[in-house]
Amino acid sequence: MLKNTFYKNLFLSLSILGGISIVYIPCIFGYIESIKYESDLGWILLVAPLSLFILYFLLGFYWIFQKVIIDDNGIRIILINRIIKECKWHEINVIKEANYMRSPAIRIKNIDGTEIYLDKRKSIIQALEKYSEKKIKK
Repeated sequence: MLKNTFYKNLFLSLSILGGISIVYIPCIFGYIESIKYESDLGWILLVAPLSLFILYFLLGFYWIFQKVIIDDNGIRIILINRIIKECKWHEINVIKEANYMRSPAIRIKNIDGTEIYLDKRKSIIQALEKYSEKKIKK
């Protein structure tokens, strides 16, 4: 029994982290420049982006650390070894390519109407094709 585990929102998490980094890097250079001028307020340039970084992990913890397990039984979404959502293969109605929050994704729609969005990554597509009997619609 081969088990495949993936981070559910990896692309979204990396893009947000990249946005924070774009703000943080110029602030570091600004802090270094403020040292040259002996300013006492240069520390603000480090604290403001650092607070964004801390908020990213505090507020985004639920989405950042979700994992998806795709195996013979179905698809499970877990957070710290606790199952958040689970769907068996016989409960899945459609597996389709879609966009979710402006990112390419795979939409998995259950018979009861609930949906799961996974990042459109090659490894996830291969795992879905391996375990699912349904084809991924484009």
